[in-house]
Amino acid sequence: MDVKTFVLSILIMLVYVAEVSCGKNYYVYNLATDMIRETDVVFEKGFRTTLTLEEYMENEFRNLQVAEIHRNKPIFSWMIYSSKKNTFQRKYRIIVASSKAWIDKDEGDIWDSGLVTDSSSVAVSYAGPALKPGTLYYWKVAIVDSKGRKSGFSEAKGFITSSELDDYTSVLTLEKRTQQPANIVARGQSVLVDFGKDAFGQLSLKLNSLSGQDTVIVHLGEDLDSSGMVNQKPSGAVRYKRYELKLKSGYLKYDIEFAPDHVNTNPSAHNGALPVLMPGYIGEVVPFRYVQIDNYKHQPVYSNITRDAVNYPFDDEAADFSCDDTLLNQIWELCKHTMKATSFTGIFVDGDRERITYEADVYINQLSYFAVSDQYSIARNTLERLMFNSTWPTEWVLQTAMIAYDYYLYSGDITFLKKYYEHLKMRTLYEYANDYDHLLHSGDGIDDPYFLTRINCPTPSLNDIVDWPQSERDMYGFKYCNTAVNSFFYKALTVFSKIAAAVDNNYDAFCFNDYASNARDSINGIMLQPGGLYCDAIDTTHTSLHANMLPLALGVADPKSYGQLLPFIKTRGMACSPYGAQFLLDAVYEAGDPDYALQLMTDTSERSWYQMIRRGCTMTTEAWNDSVKPNQDWNHAWGAAPANIISRHLMGIQPVEPGFARVRIAPQTGRLAHAYIKHPTPRGAIVVEVRSEGNSKKLLAADIPPNMTAEIVLPDGSIRTVGSGHWKFTTNTR
Repeated sequence: MDVKTFVLSILIMLVYVAEVSCGKNYYVYNLATDMIRETDVVFEKGFRTTLTLEEYMENEFRNLQVAEIHRNKPIFSWMIYSSKKNTFQRKYRIIVASSKAWIDKDEGDIWDSGLVTDSSSVAVSYAGPALKPGTLYYWKVAIVDSKGRKSGFSEAKGFITSSELDDYTSVLTLEKRTQQPANIVARGQSVLVDFGKDAFGQLSLKLNSLSGQDTVIVHLGEDLDSSGMVNQKPSGAVRYKRYELKLKSGYLKYDIEFAPDHVNTNPSAHNGALPVLMPGYIGEVVPFRYVQIDNYKHQPVYSNITRDAVNYPFDDEAADFSCDDTLLNQIWELCKHTMKATSFTGIFVDGDRERITYEADVYINQLSYFAVSDQYSIARNTLERLMFNSTWPTEWVLQTAMIAYDYYLYSGDITFLKKYYEHLKMRTLYEYANDYDHLLHSGDGIDDPYFLTRINCPTPSLNDIVDWPQSERDMYGFKYCNTAVNSFFYKALTVFSKIAAAVDNNYDAFCFNDYASNARDSINGIMLQPGGLYCDAIDTTHTSLHANMLPLALGVADPKSYGQLLPFIKTRGMACSPYGAQFLLDAVYEAGDPDYALQLMTDTSERSWYQMIRRGCTMTTEAWNDSVKPNQDWNHAWGAAPANIISRHLMGIQPVEPGFARVRIAPQTGRLAHAYIKHPTPRGAIVVEVRSEGNSKKLLAADIPPNMTAEIVLPDGSIRTVGSGHWKFTTNTR
């Protein structure tokens, strides 16, 4: 072999090694269509199957479900894996094909984007010919990074378009998972079955009868009585059901069929607000943790008692949190399970009592859900429902724009803002600002029939609410112009200005920024008293917790006034509901007192999350206790504020640019010696750890996914801007 041939062979070998190495350490994965990654999963009556999409298309008569894409021009997203630091996408190429034969040849007979110079890897718009309804498509993507490395094409992902391309939100099917009991205890003639956690589901029993003349009584519930058996007379809306089963001869399976509840399925039960109904392929569900079986003559077997739990598909490993405070860890798990279990309708609802989409519930639910899951389609589906089903509290309607903008920031999907721009604009209530002081004078209600019809509100007026139930308002002094309501008004105007800028409506962006400034100036000029505290309303001097925590939480208060506001807020404790606690904790972290925020979250009084755990709840409750709200339920997601408070404030992870293209990480861990979080994003998981190193130093470590920029605020207040990879910093504490 001559020298030239030898050198050439060495070069070929090096290129081959580099390509193989690149294939292992740099690739594209986790493709999503319309924010859904499981588009290629086939379900049967809610259970996952091993069927392919091709087999689904061939089965006309089975009760099968897939995620149907409702748009003829969907959006695509993907994740990037790289072992190198500071990996950013510079170009992409998407191909869409009509068959596996085409896609396997890396050819897009439907659409080939060509090599596009663009860093976007989240919510990238399809720009080919309009897709056809009821059709199976496949797509792939390849990228080039900022160093010029080519990834090669990803694995292909299939998706099926809906039979009617109506441009509504594409959603996943609800999922059933069969669960066995965590414990079974025999007590006399009865057996108590504990599934470990409360969940919405259905019950199946395999029971034996030698005579065929036996009758057993089955009790299902969320609570136990003082004797340790299923509470047959629970308080409020805590669930209990009783069923009588007449057994047939032999060892047979009995599926308990739940009848629909008139209260949460009848649209006339709640002032015309429409409850969310369960789809036919799932059937009716009930929340329960415990099952009590009376009069059964045999020893039940674990595998013969099953619960089919129902929820929106949920990855239990997508998020995690731990710290050196064991109670806070329990509260995190309580809230995380709440997010999973209360997704049982595929839409964020208030709980099982009503199953209605209320804006206030959705605001907290969405933020906490984003802390534990990257299933953004459930949030968009909920938002779309809100566009056609407004509710009656003034401040809750004002939260609609806040919800929509948060969805955009977390998911990166701007298509919702564009589609429903005018709907969101109306719900800022900007048309009702008083000409004199630029504030909402909504104390007597907003009862314009034309306007209420335009926002799809079924009630005759909007009314100020401040907090719910009424006893949780800290003696708020309602008048015609209320501080709490106008704090939300200011926030809605501010957020809508950002929405307008995002969709390139610069005129509206300028106008709404001006409206917001005028509202803020008026609140601070009229409601802020000489002593530095906000009164509840015009024409009253009463000062409540809500009138002061909301201006602080929602950006009305000037940082110079924090020194007066925070001490007053601390004197009031938890003088608000679990709903109000969201804004109380936001306010305390905004004022820079993480230790007091920790004190509130880990409090052990009757008004605390610990009280929920101590009572035996495994989902958060609607109120702190029954004395506050006698009809409260035990499956209310608005009580799960700590999930998003931990991620957004304690660990400080907040998107700065849509889809986490840029993220700010500014932990406020306070007295904690150690805290760790894994936070899902559409680009991959962010991992942050903060640990004390002696008395005066802290270690902050962060794992940043590719194609993301992170602004990391260190314990000493300095800021480091980094790209992807693993980063460690040790600094002095302030």
